[in-house]
Amino acid sequence: MKKCSFLFSVLCVVGMSAFGQTIVNVDEPEYIGEAVSISAENVATPLEKQSVKIQTKAGASVYLVGIGKVKSKMVIEGGSSPVLMKAGDPLTFVVKSFDNKSDPLSIISVVKFEASKKNRKSELVSAGTFSGASTNNQNYIKYQSKKYKDSSYVLRLDPMDVGEYGIIVSNPNALANSNAIVACFSVQ
Repeated sequence: MKKCSFLFSVLCVVGMSAFGQTIVNVDEPEYIGEAVSISAENVATPLEKQSVKIQTKAGASVYLVGIGKVKSKMVIEGGSSPVLMKAGDPLTFVVKSFDNKSDPLSIISVVKFEASKKNRKSELVSAGTFSGASTNNQNYIKYQSKKYKDSSYVLRLDPMDVGEYGIIVSNPNALANSNAIVACFSVQ
């Protein structure tokens, strides 16, 4: 009987900690689309907010012979976010949404950017003369999520590689997200 009781208590502890070790107890971010990083000590750090520009480029061959590829990318000015996270650590964020009734996977995206000294980019669409078009070409990062307070979600990400990342909150009721704001952070 003692063995059974011990095994049950071990399983309960493992089950309760399956979603993560940090118990989040911070205020929700103030505005929709804002995100804060939560430390192990329950300290909230706001992420960098950046506006997105859409840049479309065609290969020279498209102009010369009408054959080639055209790519559209989301571009953020500045090569690196000032908000730094430690590589190898799991990350926890609280992200404010319009409400928390939607499946967060349908409205919140975590993407990894291609970074240079001048900017951070993520490919949105690619179209080629013979290869056709492909959309949603971003480098998405998987996360686990739970509802949090009135209209936010807690996101938990496994340890991530060194790089530049962003969290994007889409409005499922908007016809276009042309003025997207990205909550950015850097893993080093």
